Amino acid sequence: MTGWAPAVVRCRRRRRAADESGQLTVLIIGFTALCLLVATTVIAVSAVHLEFKKLLSAADGAAVAAADSFTVADTAGEGPPAAVLAPERVRAVAASYLARDGSAARFEGLSVAAATGSPDGRTATVTLTAVARIPVVSVILPDGVPIRATSSARARLLR
Repeated sequence: MTGWAPAVVRCRRRRRAADESGQLTVLIIGFTALCLLVATTVIAVSAVHLEFKKLLSAADGAAVAAADSFTVADTAGEGPPAAVLAPERVRAVAASYLARDGSAARFEGLSVAAATGSPDGRTATVTLTAVARIPVVSVILPDGVPIRATSSARARLLR
C-alpha cells in the first residue's frame, strides 16, 4: 500500500498546478497596468507644475516691469516724493511686457487676468492665466488644464 501513495500525491500536485496556471499572467498584467497609471500620473503632474513655474516666471517679469512704470507724486513740500502706480498703467505695461517677451508664443491661451493692477498704489500685482497641455493624457483632457500665476512687485523711489 505504500507504493501507490507517492503516485497519488504527485497526481494531486499536478492537478493543483494545472488549476493555477495563467494566474501569474493576470498578476503581471495588473501590476503593469498599475505601473503605467502611476507613471502617467507623475508625467501629467510634472508637466502642469513646469508650465505653472514658467507662467510664474513670466508674471514675475511683468510685475517688475509694471512696478518700474510708476509716476512721481508731488507731496507739495510735505515730505519726500513718492512712487505711485495706476492700476490701468500696471495692466497696460504688463501686457506690453508679455508682447515684447514673446510669452504669447510660449503659452497657450495666455491672458492678463482682471485681478492685475495696483491695490494700494505702490504694489504692482500681475495675474496671468494660461492652459497647460498634458503630453500623455491629451486624449482624456483635450482642452488642457487651466493654470493661474500671480506675482507682486513693489515700486520704490530711491534718492
